[in-house]
Amino acid sequence: MPFCPSCESEFRAGFAECNTCHVPLVASLEAENNEVVEAVQFADDDSEAVLQLLLTLTEKSQAIFARQLLDDASVPSVLLGGHGDTVRSGEPYRLYVDEDYLDAARETIESFRAGSLVTGQIEGDLVRLKLELERLERDNSQLKPQLNSVRTSMDKLHSDLQALNKELE
Repeated sequence: MPFCPSCESEFRAGFAECNTCHVPLVASLEAENNEVVEAVQFADDDSEAVLQLLLTLTEKSQAIFARQLLDDASVPSVLLGGHGDTVRSGEPYRLYVDEDYLDAARETIESFRAGSLVTGQIEGDLVRLKLELERLERDNSQLKPQLNSVRTSMDKLHSDLQALNKELE
């Protein structure tokens, strides 16, 4: 019987994802303690893979960014756990990769620590903040002067990040 590694619910054979947590099911909960998830069956095929724990992260944005790095490097991965940054006692995000890709995954994540990638992530966050700022401006016209000041600061930060990226290259 498969289990949800997040909420630990047990499922009937044939299920591949927890209907509550929306994470892939694992064959055994004990495997989580050994940092290996064995025999994870994916919904799109009949194969099974042995996954190794690559990273444990506490912030959703970091987990998504690391997963995107792996996707871009064609390294298959599974992100489990985590229930959002607003839940203090929530479990951390765990990023697993197929054991055959472990070395490539480690190299890819090590490149994550490169300055240009970090500043690129900050630039992505700035884009999201600008969209949120536009929403606030639409909903709170009385705050327009304060929001314009924030926009000016964000534009300056974006310009400084672009200059830093050029220096890092």
